[in-house]
Amino acid sequence: MFHLVSVFVFLVLITSSCSSKTFIVLVDPVLKPSPFQHHRLWYNSMVSSSSGVIHVYDSPIHGFSATFTPDQAKSILELPGILSLYPDRVMHLHTTRSPSFLGLQATNPFVLNTSGSDSIIGFVDTGIWPEHLSFSDDNVGPVPVHWKGQCENGFKFNRTNCNRKIIGARYFADGYEAWFGQSDNPVEEFRSARDSDGHGTHVASIAAGSPVPGSGFFGFSVGSARGIAPTARIAVYKVCWSSGCLLSDICKAFEAAISDGVHIISLSLGSSRMPFYLDLLSIVSFRAFSSGIFVAASAGNDGPTSASVANEPPWITTVGAGTIDRDFPAKIHLKNNVSVLGTSITLMPDDELVRKHHPLHFVGQFNSSSKFKFSRQLVKGEIVFCMTQGHVNRLSLGAVLKRNGAVAMIISHGIVDPNGMVSEPHVIPTISVGVEAARQIEDYIISSYKQTPKAKISSQGTIPMHARPAPIVASFSSRGPNSLVPGILKPDIIAPGVDILGAWTNTIGPSGIPSDHRRSRFNIMSGTSMACPHVSGAAALIKSKHPNWGPSEIKSALMTTAIDHKRYYHRNKPFSALPPILDESTGNAATPFETGAGHLLPIKAMAPGLVFDSEHQDYVNFLCSLNYTNKQLQIITGSKPHCSNDGAWELNYPAIAIEAERVWHQDRPVVITRKLKTVNVGSAEYEAKIVGPKGYYKVEVRSKKVKFSGMSEVVSFRVFIEKDNGVLQEMKKLNLWFGAIVWREIEGKHEVKCPIVIFSKEYTGGWRN
Repeated sequence: MFHLVSVFVFLVLITSSCSSKTFIVLVDPVLKPSPFQHHRLWYNSMVSSSSGVIHVYDSPIHGFSATFTPDQAKSILELPGILSLYPDRVMHLHTTRSPSFLGLQATNPFVLNTSGSDSIIGFVDTGIWPEHLSFSDDNVGPVPVHWKGQCENGFKFNRTNCNRKIIGARYFADGYEAWFGQSDNPVEEFRSARDSDGHGTHVASIAAGSPVPGSGFFGFSVGSARGIAPTARIAVYKVCWSSGCLLSDICKAFEAAISDGVHIISLSLGSSRMPFYLDLLSIVSFRAFSSGIFVAASAGNDGPTSASVANEPPWITTVGAGTIDRDFPAKIHLKNNVSVLGTSITLMPDDELVRKHHPLHFVGQFNSSSKFKFSRQLVKGEIVFCMTQGHVNRLSLGAVLKRNGAVAMIISHGIVDPNGMVSEPHVIPTISVGVEAARQIEDYIISSYKQTPKAKISSQGTIPMHARPAPIVASFSSRGPNSLVPGILKPDIIAPGVDILGAWTNTIGPSGIPSDHRRSRFNIMSGTSMACPHVSGAAALIKSKHPNWGPSEIKSALMTTAIDHKRYYHRNKPFSALPPILDESTGNAATPFETGAGHLLPIKAMAPGLVFDSEHQDYVNFLCSLNYTNKQLQIITGSKPHCSNDGAWELNYPAIAIEAERVWHQDRPVVITRKLKTVNVGSAEYEAKIVGPKGYYKVEVRSKKVKFSGMSEVVSFRVFIEKDNGVLQEMKKLNLWFGAIVWREIEGKHEVKCPIVIFSKEYTGGWRN
């Protein structure tokens, strides 16, 4: 069955063109033909001398990448020992008050004693700017003795650029160059671990940046910047270049990270939504997870579309984006004496635009296919108002307007940011506004057709804290349900991902536009790319405090201690009175399909009390439950599969997601089993409470009380879910129910939350066949 499916899937790809394409060949290393002394010789025998092998993979996957014609690819797929053939593909990145917003104040003694110094985070990204003060190794101890990585020499980067903070730096470009060809200007992109893009530098500083006093972005967000785990070590694996990140290079980077000895891999790019055995990123991340490495990845920026989340495997911790309580307020003063609120990080307080009205010109709406063409005669000297829908390159739009003589831009981001929360580092003075504010401006312009509409704009600088309710789920953040495995809740968690200050490269302006000649030590960016390293940093803190914990325990600690209320904005209210986290796209309370288990709370995650732990075989059993063939299982796990015969194939995940149809269509309860493991010394007793809407479903925990006598003791419990016959007809209208099991320590401080989500496919418009 697998053979026919593979041939069908891959022949569709390879027959789409007569030209050669790059492929990744996965092999069973045990089946190497005996005439070949080494695997490389075997691989070379399959490749024409003109193309040659690009990458050889010895771990965590076995195989190689090379360029083949369609006929060669068909032939290789039929050879003995070949497990599968994957077309290489281009992937793209999901693009300093956040530590204190998360409760990680530098003065907190608990944080000072657990700052992540023994943890190593591997960043698979665009590289790093090593001279930045965020990567200073002051007050950082010796390199961990188990570290096996290295700093590779390259253009403008050598071994001396590493220190006790940046302890490894590698770059991978062979797959990229095989796909796109040799660059005409290799100097511009630095064929080395040096970052010419800025993204990798930014995310590394968010997770593990050293404290830098006097930081900020052109007068905004001024203060001391630091990462979540400020003494954690950084290992750099540069795989992303100007046109994207090649899957073949990413696989090689994973191999290097695993053999080097990283504890955490931070990945701000995403896998495709396809079965795990067809997705190499799912496969290599599973192998990393099985090697004891915690893998954090961004959820994607395709919100607010339902079932849009990337990185669906349960072994990846998938991170969505929320806001923090800082704000950069700005105002638009219309000539009719109406003021409209927005946000800006590019408008200086003493700008002429503050003192003088300028003509206000509406140029219309733009979408992802729009061409940015303007008449210089129409926009020169004017404030230009733009409305966008979907994923528009807004920074380029601003650059084109500036080039044509516009003095400022007012922009609405549409459904990806309906409240205008996201500020961007435009080259032109810019105010972002929400959809309602945009309508007010549009109405004013239309009503002023007999006279020239005019406006002044002004900035109020930075309000550093408690400026607005937070966290709120960013509208752009990708959402669940998990389209591959509905029973695995995705995203797993949300973290700060809007207007995040981080370190920046010195080779390009903050907008990334070639015409941007500004240089700044820091930049403000938004995206799930920024949320992911917050979780990577939190995982580093946990790993330093609990060096023997595996990735499942770390993930559980993060999820079960996450909060689902705007705790930070209402600090003096009791927990029960706190308002829920809102979803920006609807203005309503967010569901677990937007927030996962909730918002990151690192302090509590370092001492969770109980964890939902899973071993390697538990994940193998989970894969067995997906009805994959033995060959498909071997592709994912790397070994001959052994599925448990006891039927216990339910993964011990720290969340429960179940399709409502399972409950509706049977007369007995659906039974879910989970296991709790204590991670505290000494005896403890916990009691379970179900929280959530009353009626519709009956949810019961057995047993409601569990006792532990010592560290690492495991206790099972079962959850019974059934329909409430008293409201059966009404229930048919309910396509989403969510609550949680909360385990509270009796005579103790720990509280462990396991989300429960019951949903119908009608909730997402029948996305699943």
